[in-house]
Amino acid sequence: MILRKFELLFILIIVLFSCQNNSSRASRSNETSLPDDRMVGEWVQPNPINEKEMQGFVLRKDGSAESINQATLTYRKWWCNVDSLCLVAESVGNKVSSVDTIRFGLVSVTRNELVLKDRQLVLKFNRK
Repeated sequence: MILRKFELLFILIIVLFSCQNNSSRASRSNETSLPDDRMVGEWVQPNPINEKEMQGFVLRKDGSAESINQATLTYRKWWCNVDSLCLVAESVGNKVSSVDTIRFGLVSVTRNELVLKDRQLVLKFNRK
């Protein structure tokens, strides 16, 4: 029960940030790929609710995406602009779902680490 409440809170935070950032949404016409496949792969971070679990996403070469250990947030596709990572996600809640494009600032990407930023929130992921 408590875990479910934290999942809903996490989704609400993501939706809130993405809704406030409508003016900076990336359009598909501005898509560019990074010069190599550094972004492709499985990226995870500790679950803020239970640090023994990992959560994150899979970015595939064909532009499709998938959630890792996030039952109520389903990633569908992704792309990169020069300075950002865009993820199309479906948030599934209590009989309500919504699809949104979430745009993160791309702080850095190395072979094993991906650092994203959404306003003041910095998210660090490691390659699985």
